[in-house]
Amino acid sequence: MDVKLTPIPKTISICFISTTIFSSEVSKMPLSFLIPLCTALATGYFFKKSTDEIAYLAGVFAAISFILSLVLAPWQIQFGLLIIVLIITNRLLQENESKQTEATRKQPREIN
Repeated sequence: MDVKLTPIPKTISICFISTTIFSSEVSKMPLSFLIPLCTALATGYFFKKSTDEIAYLAGVFAAISFILSLVLAPWQIQFGLLIIVLIITNRLLQENESKQTEATRKQPREIN
């Protein structure tokens, strides 16, 4: 019986190990932050559909529930949201700077 062993490239084995570690961390992630998040989404929906004074109370409750869900979220989700916010703010700042430079660009003077 002739058996040939071929070595596995290190990049594949490292990727497999890192994805296995990440998936095990995700499975251990507490999902209790989803309760206030779902509550915030439901009360936000009622806030949009209602026109009474109770809508303002529902809006305040939705905002508080949303903030609570962000506080209770695991660090992986908080870190992901932080990266997304930084990317979006960077793009908005670049657009704002380009609009300001176009607005402040001086027109050539007319010669009399």
